[in-house]
Amino acid sequence: MKKISLALAILSTSLFSHSSLAVEIPFTTQSPAYELDDKLVLGRLENVYLHDAEALKGVPFVGKIDTGADSTSMHAENIHVSSTNPDYKDLKDHDLMAAMVKEVEKNKELDYFDWDGATFAPFKATVTFTVQHPYSGEPVVIKEPLERVAMIRSRTSSTPLLRPTVKIPMSIAGRQVKTDVNLTDRSNFSTPVLIGKTFLADNAWVFAGYDYLQEQPKAKVVGKKETVSINDIPLNVSFSLKNSYSILHAKNIDVDTKRDEVKFDMVGSDGKQKEMTLPLVRMLKVSGHKRPLVYVPVQLDSKTTQYWLVYLKDRSGSSSQLRVGTNTISESFMIDTGAENLLGKGAKSFLSVAKSNQPLVVSPQESLSLDGFKLDAEPSFAVKTPLLKVASFEVTDKGKDEFVEYFLRNSDGEQQKITKKIQKNLRVGDTVRPVVLGQFALEGEVREQEFAIDVLDSDEKRPYFVLGQKMVKDGVFVNTRADHLLQADPLFKAGHIEIAQVEGMRFPAKLDTGADVSSMNAVNIKRFKKDGQDMVTFTYQNSQGDKQEFTKPVIDVMRIKAKKGEKPNIRPVVEMTVKLGDLERRVKVNLQDRSRFEYSMILGKNFLKHGAVVSSDENYLLGKD
Repeated sequence: MKKISLALAILSTSLFSHSSLAVEIPFTTQSPAYELDDKLVLGRLENVYLHDAEALKGVPFVGKIDTGADSTSMHAENIHVSSTNPDYKDLKDHDLMAAMVKEVEKNKELDYFDWDGATFAPFKATVTFTVQHPYSGEPVVIKEPLERVAMIRSRTSSTPLLRPTVKIPMSIAGRQVKTDVNLTDRSNFSTPVLIGKTFLADNAWVFAGYDYLQEQPKAKVVGKKETVSINDIPLNVSFSLKNSYSILHAKNIDVDTKRDEVKFDMVGSDGKQKEMTLPLVRMLKVSGHKRPLVYVPVQLDSKTTQYWLVYLKDRSGSSSQLRVGTNTISESFMIDTGAENLLGKGAKSFLSVAKSNQPLVVSPQESLSLDGFKLDAEPSFAVKTPLLKVASFEVTDKGKDEFVEYFLRNSDGEQQKITKKIQKNLRVGDTVRPVVLGQFALEGEVREQEFAIDVLDSDEKRPYFVLGQKMVKDGVFVNTRADHLLQADPLFKAGHIEIAQVEGMRFPAKLDTGADVSSMNAVNIKRFKKDGQDMVTFTYQNSQGDKQEFTKPVIDVMRIKAKKGEKPNIRPVVEMTVKLGDLERRVKVNLQDRSRFEYSMILGKNFLKHGAVVSSDENYLLGKD
């Protein structure tokens, strides 16, 4: 299995910085594109542009990059299909599409996947639709010839859904592809655009372990606290490493669902209020409450204004009026945990900073090895000296020296006592933290450095490590685009279909970057309890003749979002050992009846993030035997 040496965590002028990995496949970063074999390498989310529509030029739409989707689709409203063909001019919309499909299907020699513009040209059909400008709310009317009619198979309906498909240019990272796009209502989904094979084929690879990969080189480095303004109202900014959406402090929020508008009073850091009326994007359910989502014009400095998607909420008790979530951070920023107010000083791009300095770039969720013990780790905007938090510790005297004793669990799950000489004591508020030396395994290197010890808070259950701002000389940067960057796996090329090994079986699996969690075929699903534990029995089978009975603990239950008008799908989740090439992981797998699908298993983001760079149009790159 060929591997791509790739350190997406620490980007310099190239992507190669893991010295322990051999560079076998050229993987270059241009400005700003990452490319492999002359194809873009896309993250799971990327900005998509519709430059040919003058009113939408330069406006980014969030696109989910999905190797499991045969077609590209886009949210549109007021979709109408008409024809100037005399035989069809009296039919409209669904009736017209159904009539066209019926006529095309008479040609038994023409496969569905060969339907194209020439197939439907005799019908002389046109599609008119509107795309709402995300910032102004104005409807942008677009009129295009019908390319073909797409038939979408629904899991809840025996008859396919018919969608009009047009051929329009879409751009990602400067690469424009005139691609088939089916038009539909995507208001029930998190992204307005789904990028499938019609764009990806011959143009891009997909790395599901990253969001906004193509935006990373130009990301601005900001501090843990910043000041911005909206319509000349100053706002204090803080950053959340746990919440996806950003929050803007607002009062007197009035949502007009008929006009799709939100009126509210924005309150600045100086206490001044300003009434604003903005287009409603949609209502977002947060902790049982529905909050309006809007785009707000955020002025970063005298030259730069960005539009951020935020939900409105009264944050009177908070010190910051704008709390920025990971969606916005991933699209635009990296955070220097030891700095403040870098925007006011002219924030630099991450690429320019990384050329001159070597910060430790970490994600919000990390793990590391300390003295041979594997620990969860996380960055901090408050802690300077690296910190180990344990259940308890005891300080003892041995002659002139002081020692500290504490317990950690080893790889066998057993509690093991560690005794270390105290180098110094660090006073923080009313507490004293002993500082000791430890061996850290980071980025393929073992280094010795100081860290402090403190006791877990009452709501914390197991020891973990805090990556303090002084972890390395050039500081700690937070990159929210991925998780576990310190344990980054070497990347490898994989096809859309590959042979997977699952619990002793070998069979073809579909690599689907659009799926959060892997899924496999299961019939005769029966749930029960054993000694208080939720359990499930099920039968796996595939068209290759494999069949196996399983009994496993249920570790989670998933509610799969449905298309508008359909009910969510409830699936039990178990753990399975999956191997693809040299990559082997124990991952969550949800169970569903996939009997009518060609492939009995899909491998989703939770497996693919460990190194698979997936092609949407090539199969068995890892070999078929």
